[in-house]
Amino acid sequence: MANSVSDMLMQQAGIVTDPVATAVTLANQGQLDNAQQMLQDVLKKTPNHPEAWFRLGQIHASRNEFKPAVQAFKRVVGLAPQSPEGHVHLGNTYLRNGRLSQAIQAYRDGLKFHPGYALLHFNLGVAVKQSGDVAAAIASYHTAIGLDPNYAPAHFSLGNACRESGQLQEAEDCYRRAIALQPDYVGARVNLAGLLATRENYPGALEEAFAALKLQPDQPDALRAISLSLHKLGRYAEGAEIASRALAVSPGDTMLQYHMGEMLYGLVRTGDVARAHDYATRWKAAFPDDSVAQHMAAAVLGGQVPERAGDSYVRETFDRFANDFEKVLGGLGYKVPELLCSAIQGQLGGRTGLAVLDAGCGTGLCAPFLRPLAKKLVGVDLRGGMLAKAEERKTYDALHEAELGAFLAATPDRYDVTVAADVFCYFGALTPSFTALAARTAPQGVFGFTVEAMPADAPPSDATAADGYRLGPTGRYQHDAGYVKAALEQAGFSLLSFEDTHGREEMGQPVPCFMVIARCA
Repeated sequence: MANSVSDMLMQQAGIVTDPVATAVTLANQGQLDNAQQMLQDVLKKTPNHPEAWFRLGQIHASRNEFKPAVQAFKRVVGLAPQSPEGHVHLGNTYLRNGRLSQAIQAYRDGLKFHPGYALLHFNLGVAVKQSGDVAAAIASYHTAIGLDPNYAPAHFSLGNACRESGQLQEAEDCYRRAIALQPDYVGARVNLAGLLATRENYPGALEEAFAALKLQPDQPDALRAISLSLHKLGRYAEGAEIASRALAVSPGDTMLQYHMGEMLYGLVRTGDVARAHDYATRWKAAFPDDSVAQHMAAAVLGGQVPERAGDSYVRETFDRFANDFEKVLGGLGYKVPELLCSAIQGQLGGRTGLAVLDAGCGTGLCAPFLRPLAKKLVGVDLRGGMLAKAEERKTYDALHEAELGAFLAATPDRYDVTVAADVFCYFGALTPSFTALAARTAPQGVFGFTVEAMPADAPPSDATAADGYRLGPTGRYQHDAGYVKAALEQAGFSLLSFEDTHGREEMGQPVPCFMVIARCA
């Protein structure tokens, strides 16, 4: 009677001699409970049956039952260390559950018995890469490939590790080898497309990304690579269509939302305004709750615009690329911090030991120029991801994550110098901010800032003369010189200098801006 369940199940499966094989058949048919019961019956009779423990471990692992899976695979490697699969599955169970050190040890223990087993070397590479040791991962992948040159995942993973370590040509070669071995390897094609786009081989990126889409329609990373490449090639209409398709697949992807805005800006810059308006109208309607879509669509459509960019738009836009922010600005020839801080210093007459506010400090690009002037240097920014980078500089005495107006309303401090480098391009109406800053500026304190200049040929529908600002197609506000001066005077500042300059480039062209220094009464 003790084995009646197993006997019945074996009879149903048509197998009367091998209960472990019957359990495997049942598991393959999805009858996991019956398979587990049969294996447990076997182990009651034969506790040291390695195959039964192995199959039981597989069932527990398939159900994400970590502890019993580990216990089963440990029994396997204890009973049959000569079997490499037990070591592989033990390591894999640890790895899937984030136990990296234990996974690494399991693979290394297996390699003591099976130094020529390629899969153990490959899985060890996966684990050590997840632990952050990319060099060790590369070594393990090379060993796995030496033992099994036709294992496509090893070439793919080696490509990923090489790319992460900056070995871009090696990464490209690895991806191409993986594809040659396995032409339907979608991940390899997608990653190759992304790498080629990074290397500015946009036609090649398009070829690989479209090949990936044939294998897996609407693959989001392939769509993203196509959109990026079309943008770089100046094919904005096609790019906007692909970006729309990508957003339908990944509507919550902030990067794609922002990239759609770049496509529409490209259409506007190349004179295809009607098509830009059509896409912007549909985009705005499709994403009524997305701050990036709403802001950037309004920038293209014009008409009545908000007095300032929404907090969520600013956060999402900048935190999206906080890690690459300074690299991106470097590619745009960005020099506002140095120019603005130098102009402010020229108005201070050699004074130091000052209370300095870096308003909208971002990653802290102004900090090295302000620190010599400051007894106390305070940074404030709405964007937490950017502030984390500013904190790494160890230059500020205090950093505050807050919207500028809210910070000024709450702080009791007054500042001798306030700097707002490239901040008011996200504000249309300037008077409220200038008034709030004047209230927290010490007598004879200096206020320096930049704003983008409104083009002389700005369409009148985008802004009125009374407003003096417009939301440009980049999503940044542009201001009329007369409006800026009037807003300063109304807030109680006297103008010290007002200079036409440019602080960065957009699509290879300098962006006109005003660099302004004023003094509080």
